[in-house]
Amino acid sequence: MNTADDSPGNGTKLPTPITNAISWCDWGDDAFRAADAGGKPVLLALTATWCHWCHVMDQTSYSDPRVIDMVNQWFIPVRVDVDQRPDLSARYNQGGFPSLALLDSGGQVIAGRVYTPPDDMVKLLEEVRTAHSEGKPLASKKSVPPSSSSSQVQGATQDIVLLRLEELYDTGFGGFGDEPKQPPFESIQFLLSLYQRNGEAKLQEMAIHTLNGVIDGLYDNRDGGFFRYSVSRDWRVPHFEKMLYANARLASNLLLALQVTGKVAYKNAVLGTFSYLMTNLRDPSSGMFWASEDAEEDYYRLPWKDRDTAKKPSIDTTVYTGWNAAAATALIQAYGVLGESSYLEQALLVLGTLWEDFDRDRELSHIVNDPVGRPRFLSDHIHAFSAFLNCYQATGSKVHLERAGLILVSMTQQFIAPDGGFYDVASREVSDGPKLVGVRPVLENAMLAESLVTLANITQDETYMEMADATLQYFTEVVPTSSYLGPPNLRIVEEDEERLFAPAASAWARAMDLVESGTVDLVVVGDTSLKATKALVKASLKARTHRWVVQVLDPVNDAHTVKRLGFPANAAPAVYLCIGRQCLAPIHSPGELRKWARPGALAATLIAPQNQ
Repeated sequence: MNTADDSPGNGTKLPTPITNAISWCDWGDDAFRAADAGGKPVLLALTATWCHWCHVMDQTSYSDPRVIDMVNQWFIPVRVDVDQRPDLSARYNQGGFPSLALLDSGGQVIAGRVYTPPDDMVKLLEEVRTAHSEGKPLASKKSVPPSSSSSQVQGATQDIVLLRLEELYDTGFGGFGDEPKQPPFESIQFLLSLYQRNGEAKLQEMAIHTLNGVIDGLYDNRDGGFFRYSVSRDWRVPHFEKMLYANARLASNLLLALQVTGKVAYKNAVLGTFSYLMTNLRDPSSGMFWASEDAEEDYYRLPWKDRDTAKKPSIDTTVYTGWNAAAATALIQAYGVLGESSYLEQALLVLGTLWEDFDRDRELSHIVNDPVGRPRFLSDHIHAFSAFLNCYQATGSKVHLERAGLILVSMTQQFIAPDGGFYDVASREVSDGPKLVGVRPVLENAMLAESLVTLANITQDETYMEMADATLQYFTEVVPTSSYLGPPNLRIVEEDEERLFAPAASAWARAMDLVESGTVDLVVVGDTSLKATKALVKASLKARTHRWVVQVLDPVNDAHTVKRLGFPANAAPAVYLCIGRQCLAPIHSPGELRKWARPGALAATLIAPQNQ
């Protein structure tokens, strides 16, 4: 995993004040043609703007005269920002940041390392040059050993994933595994989602203990927001980079924990996180969010009183589509739980910009308004798909539902694999270096399945439920220990994470639970101009969690849908709480709705799976 971690760069181009002695090339056909023509290996440097150890490697190994001379003479050096090209990181990352992969002219790995000091780098380069010139293999890729007895079970189930989490759970400090520790977004949400359904106390304890550790160790009490991860088991030794995506996902976790426990500490952490994002990572001209803030350790070592006048850590001002969509989803959730309209306004601004980008050619670029024409990625489309579905539930505006549907169409056109599941990169040919092998990631496919379940319940179209189920079933033979379907020994970082805290497995199990147990559908029927209807909508959004789908229907404007669902059009405003095709008696007061939102309150009602 992140055995060494943090780097240079900003926006769409990495600055090279230290590394300019190495003649870096862009990833692409030109570099690999030069490698082939010159009989040279490609030296691929995977770096990131926020990565401390990437900076260190620039200042040491890549600035060492011996290394510079060897690289420029014997290799074709290529430098890639892993945030801008997640597909290359997925295939060539050697287990952390920075990563160094030595490739042949066909893009096959000859050798690889994470952070490598100058003397070791000199030795590695000599070995690779000799092996390559003599046509000999040089072992470099580590194998991924089985992590537990549960990993040997063929045919995953939610129980197997839960057993894996229980094996990994750190009873002392929360979290999963030993160290380093990253906030386990997907696992926390999985545990709290199960707890909300069945009220089993140990699920809440595991999630809350973990979240408390994350807050105690990784939350920046001075400037707000969360650091990316801790190198220590007790969460107390953070790496100081702050990522938009990590903070957005943690905000969603905190909001769910606030709904479950009512603890003010979670509300305060949510407020501090959004304050940080709006103050430090929001572009004042466009209203979109920047990617990350650097891990400049000297700044964070200063006493609090001295930070006001000190130079702030540098910001990567790249605007990533998927990360902004994830932030929009968290803001919409915050609007529902906290009732703060400015959060919804900010989310609408973000989604409006993303839609303009999508509307030009009916697909999303990885970087908003990207002029370079990088590959299209599944993750960006999935996060946007989810965000528009969430926005529809919060506003009742059909335009957001329509936009979600169009993004889904785009995904099926670009990413679907002929034998099941979705690829991480658009399947069309891209003239951009060697052809990359197809990879189907568990995490992104599981997140897509979750949103398909939501869409199925909103539209009452079983096709989407069947699509969700088929997508999840495709990965049963690799969950919980592998994060993808594809050639072995790829995605080493993700495989380390799967052994340490099982994010992909947790997302898969969470989605499978939705398919098998069903969502709770809250349908508000009433004149949306009436105070009583507004109160019920507000209560529904406040109660809405991962398992609950909200739909607001006006008996006049949505008369056809109200009739199709069988709800009375002329009755007093009411919430209809339904599981599958069974609905409780109409709910007319917010207080009555709140009692059903308590964890386990609907357990007896959720006996029959929704898809039966």
